[in-house]
Amino acid sequence: MTNVKTPLVLQKIGYETAEKPILADLSLSLAENQIYTVIGPSGAGKTTLLRILAGLITPTTGEMTLAQQPYRPSQHRIALVPQDYGLLPWQTAQQAVIDAVKTSRQQKKLTDVELAEVRQLFKDMELVKENQRYPNQLSGGQKQRVAIARAFACESELLLMDEPFSALDALTREKAQALFLSNWLKRPTRTLFITHDVTEALLVGHQVIVMEKEPGRIKEILPSPVTDKSQLEDDRTSQEPFETAAYLRGQLS
Repeated sequence: MTNVKTPLVLQKIGYETAEKPILADLSLSLAENQIYTVIGPSGAGKTTLLRILAGLITPTTGEMTLAQQPYRPSQHRIALVPQDYGLLPWQTAQQAVIDAVKTSRQQKKLTDVELAEVRQLFKDMELVKENQRYPNQLSGGQKQRVAIARAFACESELLLMDEPFSALDALTREKAQALFLSNWLKRPTRTLFITHDVTEALLVGHQVIVMEKEPGRIKEILPSPVTDKSQLEDDRTSQEPFETAAYLRGQLS
């Protein structure tokens, strides 16, 4: 497996369909152990960028490299948290996580140590009572936390999240953000996090990628003023993120 202590570099990435170009001339460097939040209007190609990094589609132009070698997603451990959470109706919450770990590590069975790690993750995500429930027995917030637990359990090189909190009410969303960050700090990995919420982008991300559309391009990348991700509740009441959020909303208008 390639050394993940090097940037994942995208150079002049483009993607187009028969109808129109979706992305054009997109260049980006993703450092290890950083969260990159992506905001932009509908049609800016945010999910297309995520799908390219996941290996679900191939860019029309440009190249991706890691450690100065071609980056081929199929050769790397990638965790994806889609908007619909991707949970299977016949799997309990715990089985969904265990099966994902077995698949990612190409194992038929988990060791006692690995099972203990899964149980600890359920504890960290406040899901102990839900571990034997099926998706139809879980709330939206619980499904989202199971999907994130599954992603963390795989110990991926790249974590991709497509508006994971968009369907949650405000209070559940804040709790989900806090749980995500507390667990990410225990298991840091290179992360691309799409959101339509400017404040969330600043609170969660280390770097905020602003995209524009027709075709999708990177308009600006700026560091979040929220540098200590362990102090999220304090940052919610701080003035600086809201001042930056006002600037970003202006960039998106």
